[in-house]
Amino acid sequence: MTRLLVVERDAGLGRDLVRLVRSAGWQAQATPDASAALPELSTGGFAAVLLDVSDAAGLDRIDAIQARAPGVAVIAMGVDPDVERVVAALRRGAVDFLRKPFRLAALERALAAVAVPEPHGLPELVTGDPGVERLIGELCKAAATEATIRIVGESGTGKELLARLVHRASRRRSGPLVLVNCGGLHESLAESELFGHERGAFTGAVESREGQIAAASGGTLVLDEVADLAPALQPKLLRVLQEREVTPLGATLPRPVDLRVVVTTRRDLGEEVAAGRFREDLYYRLDVITFRVPPLRERAGDVALLARTFLERFARGAGEPPRLDADALEALARLPFRGNVRELENLMRRAAVLFPGRGVEVRRLLEPGAAGPPAPPEDLRSLNLRDLERAAIERSLVATRGNRTRASRALGISVRTLRNKIRLYGLA
Repeated sequence: MTRLLVVERDAGLGRDLVRLVRSAGWQAQATPDASAALPELSTGGFAAVLLDVSDAAGLDRIDAIQARAPGVAVIAMGVDPDVERVVAALRRGAVDFLRKPFRLAALERALAAVAVPEPHGLPELVTGDPGVERLIGELCKAAATEATIRIVGESGTGKELLARLVHRASRRRSGPLVLVNCGGLHESLAESELFGHERGAFTGAVESREGQIAAASGGTLVLDEVADLAPALQPKLLRVLQEREVTPLGATLPRPVDLRVVVTTRRDLGEEVAAGRFREDLYYRLDVITFRVPPLRERAGDVALLARTFLERFARGAGEPPRLDADALEALARLPFRGNVRELENLMRRAAVLFPGRGVEVRRLLEPGAAGPPAPPEDLRSLNLRDLERAAIERSLVATRGNRTRASRALGISVRTLRNKIRLYGLA
């Protein structure tokens, strides 16, 4: 059994909580003082702490435990806490917040999240920018509600990470998190992928299949780049949002779903509505709480922090990481970063290969051919149509440093078509 420490000033309540924890299948002991228990926590003897944060110093105790025993999960608890205290506890690293008195079922859900962590763990949000920190705080407050959240930002700004944070900071954190790339749905199979199908619903449907929307029931459904959703699917999604039910292909009756919806988009949905590419009624269903993520060029202070973080990650286990001196950091900070954090990440991945254990030369790092695929032949007259297409796509990707949005614009095709071609020609 896994061990848990109960930190509760009231000795009688502490004993009651220990019994409750033990009935959930854990070993437990109680203490009135978290500070006195820090040495034992740091030895790895406990997997989690059930910590009372009702008083003014409660949140500071979370910080102390995180600093001394970062591997120990903190489950915060308190009597009638306000929303700000709950959000603050989650932002400081608590994996859950239980409102006293709580039942065994609530405790079991919290312990299950500790014992079986989310496959992706906590989203990695690296920032020192005050605006982004405020954004994260507001996002955590909104996550405590059931409202639909829309996250708007350029490609590569970290919208998916923020969507994961919403799930992790919500009451549904122990439920499934299902991410759907709306632009990546195969056109002929999109309806089946989203809504599911019954056996025999169409040629090749040899068995029933649960769709991604039904798979998110009990948790959070993230619709990534929702503006790319095919027009034929938009009214069906609207019905899901209005009625909280889904009808698989071939089914005669709808099935209820209990989910929270988060959408991300790089495009202005209002403009998409005006252009006739997005349903107005669906837009208003999604326009509940909106957060805008600033591009990297508007938070230049994060460039150095993120660059060093990426270099350490890519060089881990492969020797000494490259060094970024003041000149290199200044040169990086001047870049426009149209691909935002994703572009910076790709640059640092390249730097880890080109400059192991030595200073990064930004000018060489930015050369189109550096650590990239070989350039296609200059004379394309001898190539067939398939080779011409591959060469054109490869050149566009090299010229845009892997930015698929810019490459698709240069080629005059959609991002979805470009993505399919990349997969076809093995250019990923």
